[in-house]
Amino acid sequence: MTFTSQTRYVLALSAALLTSVTFSAASWAEDTQYPVTIENCGYETTFDAAPTHAVTLSNNATELMLALGLEDHMAGTSYMANLTISPEYAEAYKKVPILSPLVATTEQLIDAEADFVYAGYPDGFSKKRHSREQLQDLGMKTHMNTEGCNLGEYGFEELYAEIRTIAKIFNVNDRGEALIGDLSARVSDVEEKLKNVEPIPVFLFNGGESAPNAVLGNTMHSTVVELAKGKNIFGDMPKRYGTVSWEQIAERNPTFIDVFYSGTASGKVVDNPTKDLGDVRISILKSNPTIAETTAIKQDNFVMIDSVMGQPGPSSVHALERLAKAFHPEAFK
Repeated sequence: MTFTSQTRYVLALSAALLTSVTFSAASWAEDTQYPVTIENCGYETTFDAAPTHAVTLSNNATELMLALGLEDHMAGTSYMANLTISPEYAEAYKKVPILSPLVATTEQLIDAEADFVYAGYPDGFSKKRHSREQLQDLGMKTHMNTEGCNLGEYGFEELYAEIRTIAKIFNVNDRGEALIGDLSARVSDVEEKLKNVEPIPVFLFNGGESAPNAVLGNTMHSTVVELAKGKNIFGDMPKRYGTVSWEQIAERNPTFIDVFYSGTASGKVVDNPTKDLGDVRISILKSNPTIAETTAIKQDNFVMIDSVMGQPGPSSVHALERLAKAFHPEAFK
């Protein structure tokens, strides 16, 4: 997945249009003029003021809020499972009530008097939990990171558009620009170090034994792998996640395997996500005879990325730096 500057511009413009219809790019650093209307994944929401009782339904949404210094606007967080918040947000995270290690229930949202419910991916809003319509009927405004709409390839420009949208909702536009400046500088640093490096084929493994699950092309994770000068061997599939076959993996012969995991298994919190999921997933890969002759297996080339880094948010840059150093250590000496 190689993006030209023109393609990237079109994708960024599309993301901006999908998250706002009331302000232009030139106004990002200016104070928000309420009421402000946000169009997001097919839902239109008008804010008369900055929310004061926000609740996040995913770890990447939590980190994005904390990265913008919005902990005082938060009534709770959820769905960190047993994963760890990034160190730079640890102190702010202590100030926010943890409503649940899994997705907060409707009752927990009501008890927290939530006025803004933010999910970083679709798991937060579902019929088995609570749809956006149900929460909005209860007086809660909702928002989802646009990667979850599965509108196409998603990268840092789309993440920057997401940051600007949340900053606009909370009237912290200057903080949004500062965060984007920091992230873009780190991305540029990695790109500079890797400018003369050839990409290597990478399989993004998302679990599964009889049939492996893969991270596909319409994800931040796939774009991050590409920026780290890897080539997602299933990046040509225009979905977020999907099932592939062991034979396909063997045929495409990855040089590296990116082991993606969350802090839960079968909907339950696990004691040690890295051991119970990351290492177990590597064991699954090593024990499968169909892929035993791939370069990644023969050379023991694995790198683990948890969902804090793998989902679109401020820690996407941590994933980029980790993957780049794993794939091309010689470029960082």
